[in-house]
Amino acid sequence: MFQRKQTGFTLIELLVVISIIGVLASITMVSMNNVRARSRDDRRVTDMKAFRDALALYQVQNIAYPSEPDGAVITGTDTLSQALINEKLLSGPVTDPTNTGEYVYTYKSSADDSTYTITFCLETDFLHGYTQDCNNVITP
Repeated sequence: MFQRKQTGFTLIELLVVISIIGVLASITMVSMNNVRARSRDDRRVTDMKAFRDALALYQVQNIAYPSEPDGAVITGTDTLSQALINEKLLSGPVTDPTNTGEYVYTYKSSADDSTYTITFCLETDFLHGYTQDCNNVITP
């Protein structure tokens, strides 16, 4: 006799909508993490190229590259970085974007200081010519 009009959503409909929103949110978070990792890798490579350019200027002024035959970790506060900054060859400290110490930059000169190797780590293999490990190298 009396028919009741249905208003609102059923519990099943609400659960379906909430689960769809959850799936979309998780997909967005995963893709954002990938974008952030790529951005950090891009900054790492840019920083290493700036460091390479500063070393080239240093070599022009001093006839040789800075002497570190045993190798040195580049932290931004290390002796080599500070020397390049003080001589106005590097605009500021080069530090890893994560500041965790997991992704390390190293500098090692040859025995006669005529060349060097900068080694650094990346989180992804997104950048052409670089790999997702700590075996990435820049030389003069």
